[in-house]
Amino acid sequence: MRRPTLAALATAALLAAAVTPGLGAAEAAPSGSAGDYGSVRNILPPGSNGTVTSLDVLGLGGSTTATADNPTNVADQLELYDQLTTIKPSAITRADIDRLFKDASFTPDTVVSTTTPRDGVTIQRDSFGVPFITGTTFADVEFGAGYASTQDRMFLMDVLRHTGQARLAEFVGDSPSNVAMDQAQLKAAPYTPEEAEAQVQKAADRAGPVAGARLLTAVDSFVEGINAAQDDMCPVVLATTCPVEYAALQKTPEDWTRADVVYVASLVGGIFGKGGGHEIANAAWYQALKKRFGAAKARSMYVDLREKDDPEAPVTSTRRTPYDGGNGIHPARPGVALPDADGPTAPGSGDPVDGGTTASTAAPGITMPDGSFIPLHLKRHGMSNAVLVDAKHSRTGKPLAVMGPQTGYYAPQLLTEEVLMGPGIRARGVAFAGTNLFVQLGRGADYAWSATSAGSDNVDTVVERLCNTDGTPATVESTGYLVGRTCRPMDSYTHSETTTPNLTSPSLPTTYDFLVLRTRHGVVQERATVDGVPVALVIQRSTYGHEVDSVIGFSQFNDPGFVTDAASFQKAASNIDFTFNWFYADDRDISYFSSGLLPIRSKRVEPDFPHWAGKRYDWQGWLPARRHVQETNPKRGYLVSWNNKPAPGFAAADDNWSYGPAYRSLALEVPLRRALRAGKVTVEDLVGVMSTGAVTDARAQTTLPWLLKVIGRDPAQSKALGLLRAWLKDGVPRVDRDRDGAYADQQAIALFDTWWEDGGSSVARDVLRDRLGPLVDSLPQGLDDHPRSGTGSAFNGIAWYGYVNKDLRSLLGVKVASPYSTSYCGRGSLAACRKDLRASLAAAVTRLLAAQGVDDLDQVTYDKSQDDIRHTTAGLVGVRPIDWQNRPTFQQVVEFTSHRPR
Repeated sequence: MRRPTLAALATAALLAAAVTPGLGAAEAAPSGSAGDYGSVRNILPPGSNGTVTSLDVLGLGGSTTATADNPTNVADQLELYDQLTTIKPSAITRADIDRLFKDASFTPDTVVSTTTPRDGVTIQRDSFGVPFITGTTFADVEFGAGYASTQDRMFLMDVLRHTGQARLAEFVGDSPSNVAMDQAQLKAAPYTPEEAEAQVQKAADRAGPVAGARLLTAVDSFVEGINAAQDDMCPVVLATTCPVEYAALQKTPEDWTRADVVYVASLVGGIFGKGGGHEIANAAWYQALKKRFGAAKARSMYVDLREKDDPEAPVTSTRRTPYDGGNGIHPARPGVALPDADGPTAPGSGDPVDGGTTASTAAPGITMPDGSFIPLHLKRHGMSNAVLVDAKHSRTGKPLAVMGPQTGYYAPQLLTEEVLMGPGIRARGVAFAGTNLFVQLGRGADYAWSATSAGSDNVDTVVERLCNTDGTPATVESTGYLVGRTCRPMDSYTHSETTTPNLTSPSLPTTYDFLVLRTRHGVVQERATVDGVPVALVIQRSTYGHEVDSVIGFSQFNDPGFVTDAASFQKAASNIDFTFNWFYADDRDISYFSSGLLPIRSKRVEPDFPHWAGKRYDWQGWLPARRHVQETNPKRGYLVSWNNKPAPGFAAADDNWSYGPAYRSLALEVPLRRALRAGKVTVEDLVGVMSTGAVTDARAQTTLPWLLKVIGRDPAQSKALGLLRAWLKDGVPRVDRDRDGAYADQQAIALFDTWWEDGGSSVARDVLRDRLGPLVDSLPQGLDDHPRSGTGSAFNGIAWYGYVNKDLRSLLGVKVASPYSTSYCGRGSLAACRKDLRASLAAAVTRLLAAQGVDDLDQVTYDKSQDDIRHTTAGLVGVRPIDWQNRPTFQQVVEFTSHRPR
């Protein structure tokens, strides 16, 4: 049974909304500026306008790069965003904040345009193009949300819904990555149109009669608004108001349905709102360790490097909150099912049907009409951050917050900004385009909220025993599976799509037929064997088939009659099934709640490894809200999150090995603690803390001090060590404040980058190689998350930073709360480790000098443009690169000074 209090809470909230026509009728609405209750400012680059027409393209005179003022509101916020890192964090002033962040009030600074798409709906736009949507009824507000978001993101929304349908190649073009993306979506969320449509009704039924009716009204009115805007903008694809991409693709926009909203929600939730599902890779690594070192040593070394519940891991809440806790693993539990490494296999969902066209082996992603590539399924999407200080530690005696989501850099942005005002709804902020029925991150009447991806473990790999319904012996080709002693046929169908040529993808028409196989637990990824027994490897996700359910919590965030304080905010957050860390601030409290529909697992399974299907091993229910990580006004006076561990005892999901002693949240927490030691902080201080973290090399911050301590004084590398120590003393920044084209510490940056990872060479692997031997090269964890990726975010989720940090501290005799079972560098000999690291540094210097063709480190340069943020163009017109800065794409600066009567 799913969360028994959901319907009751939702019904109570929506009953209140039904009888209270919103803030405007129940009490005085804020007039004029947000300053009535305090100050909220925000920024969302590159700009609110994400629709480019043929006239806009002509206006660019042949260019495909928008400027700050052409086309209007396409790239104006990008310029503000890029300027923050030109200011030294300690020198940021209130005037800088006012200049570089927009006023996020409920009244436009200037009314640039007014549209009335139907009676009861008014859309005003301010100087930044942000839509202020006012509705006479709740349905009017939702119609306006759909209409305005289509004006701003029509083509992007179409791309996202086709991606969710696994029909991207059919819509955008027959590129290898588009075909691979469709295959990947079929492995994650293969819904037929009928199933997607039905999900909305099922969510409404679970919510109860009042809340369910309101949910259906929201979805249907939102879809109606989208279709009305499409009709107005594109009576024909060559219309000058129609997004130019449709003519390039030779596609005519099609009406949206309820199913399309589900398709976009399934795509977003499957990327940003989940954790786990890597049990097969974990099992393979454990089996490799066991083969080399034996069972006992393999278990201890696996636990060392897994960092499942490291007491040294930076946490957001210091309150111990156990979930799947403990550092140990139990591979002998009866529910564990380890696939045979060299056994036979057969296709799963997303694989070509026998005899069909062979699909792509390229990386899944979206190849857009201009050739740009969006690697949606390649990178761990956890980039958001939040820094909140309570009233006691604020100079004004009121809470402060700087917070926002980081969803990657796109032009237009995946998020769309909106202001929603009407009965039972008053909110301003952002939401994922195509699912923006409500503001998902932003502010309410006198409170603000935001989120970071939590990645909590809501995905498992379940092993189903295969069978044949006719009673013949099973093979890996079988499409039946055992439920008890009954052989049940899998849900099986063929997903077909036919691509057609267009101006940007002239390939001949091709039909792709992909297999979809599902069991009662979820989507079949592959068929294989366990101890020779034919099985299906199935991904079970708690939100599968329920992506729309979370709209209840989002609607409550937007309802001023529901959220009146920190406690009611936490109740709303508990109704969101996706795994996010939610943060809240008003004029009295800061608060935190980590959401997610989290399974309670059987004691007979090991959460790190695949487990058998069956009553004894299946999920035993859901973690109740009271056992989720949550805290209001923490004793230490602040909350910091940068996708780090939520709380002590809360085990990292099986796909997350990076919750060790080194995490990039320290790039925020260290300067924040420094500011708090100096006295009570201001909002300028807090923006400075965020800006400091935005340009800190978090990898070097947590590893370089210990690498240098182990090496000590080495006359042979005195210049290299001097450069690295000077950079460390400066705080290891990667920043060009005067924009002269070079980082201030470019020699040290170039050297450390080469030392950390250069082809097959890496100081991190050198630290572990003496103990792991050749297995060091197959440990299933990436070495780095470098700014050179061009995505802005960096240093996220890398376990190797913690490995180097902890092992070297232990070797130096520094007290470690949870030391490894064995020393790795130099096999426990400081002298041997020192020798290894000195040799590693010397080799890095040699490689760097040779690569740049110079004789001395003083001549070394670093091309900082490698780190530039390069927005992915989700259409035909893009924006210029900007300097690297590791910060949210949508960001709020929050300082409430008063509140409605409590």
